[in-house]
Amino acid sequence: MHSPSPFSSKSRSPEPLSSKPPSPDYDFRAPDDWSDFTEVVGLAYGGYDHSPEHRATVAELLEPKRSLLACAAGRPCATLAGYSLDMTLPGTGPRPVFGIGYVAVSPAHRRRGLMRDMILRVLSDLHTTRAEPVAVLNATEPALYGRFGFGAASQAVSLTIPVEARALAEGPADDGPPLTLEVTSPAEAEAAIARVCRACLAERPGMLRREGAWLRQALADPPADRHGAGRLLCMLATDGAGVRGYALYRLTAGWTHSYPRYTVSVQELSACDPAAYAFLWRALLDVDLGGTVTADARPVDDPVLALLADPRSAAPTVRDQLYARAVDVDRALSGRGYATEAEVVLEVTDPLCPWNEGRWRLITGTTGADCVRTRANADLALTARELGAILLGGGSLVQLARAGRVAELRPGAVQAAAAAFRHDPAPYCPVVF
Repeated sequence: MHSPSPFSSKSRSPEPLSSKPPSPDYDFRAPDDWSDFTEVVGLAYGGYDHSPEHRATVAELLEPKRSLLACAAGRPCATLAGYSLDMTLPGTGPRPVFGIGYVAVSPAHRRRGLMRDMILRVLSDLHTTRAEPVAVLNATEPALYGRFGFGAASQAVSLTIPVEARALAEGPADDGPPLTLEVTSPAEAEAAIARVCRACLAERPGMLRREGAWLRQALADPPADRHGAGRLLCMLATDGAGVRGYALYRLTAGWTHSYPRYTVSVQELSACDPAAYAFLWRALLDVDLGGTVTADARPVDDPVLALLADPRSAAPTVRDQLYARAVDVDRALSGRGYATEAEVVLEVTDPLCPWNEGRWRLITGTTGADCVRTRANADLALTARELGAILLGGGSLVQLARAGRVAELRPGAVQAAAAAFRHDPAPYCPVVF
């Protein structure tokens, strides 16, 4: 079970948090419920009113005892939502990680160090209670969280496949029963989708266990949030034994020279085997009335890029996705698997979490790893941000070293460590929290 983390305090954190530290007048406590977040989040994200269904969904996901609220004169002015997540790490099954979301500060309280203070309080509590060793978040502004030790740990690719580029190369052979297509509502397919999610959970680092409210979030379809598109639909790839994959998608009406050219927007696609995966993509690219097929966030090494006869015309655009940071270096690095055997001494700089600073000897193997403090000479020098970028096996140590963000202090150390840390397939998280 995850340890509760109230993060409650009426005093400033003992460490200076920025050039303008928060005033002692700020109180920090756990929220009672989502209503404590509503005003701050609304102001911070532009004053848009979300639908009642959306508010109910985020309220159901919120864990008040693991979240943090800052108040000034009794009124909420900054928020941080904390989530108890189970995430697949490289070479392991799902492991507890701490999710961070809805980090927001009211406009009148910006530039006072509140965000830094909240994140430090959360990380300090996780360290003190020996709770989750890794924290993860989705960054609205990518440049923001590097200063807090979060590195871009996964990437996603957006695709726009025009009508003329929808041809697929011959797909994988399928020796199983013939696949058939079923189109239904997500609600009716919920049980089948849950089974596919469980079956695919260990496929990639970054994948989250989705049950209960987390699965309902993925299937939610408030009419007010469709923005002119049709309702959410679900394709199922089935055979005589059951469902082998699903796709969530919607259509947006469009016409070109009196011909229907609807946009097919793929929200999610997951399958238990390559044949079912290719089957679903072929079905999506052949939807009646369909024109352009879009997919906003797919794995950076999505197999569809190898299936498309003309992948260039899909205009793949790569962007950052999940950000990660080590709460405790030793627990984070010894809690994941590695591709090769290696021994490397890391010199870590982490001013926000000084308990992580110093030299760490990491000994990796294909069946486990050990990470302990050492006085030995360092092989690599890096900050918490770079360490976060390689935690899930997606960031490249070689790339970081060539960019000057990792220093190689022993010849050959970068290549050896890079081979151990990297994971294939690449990490990917389909959930925004």
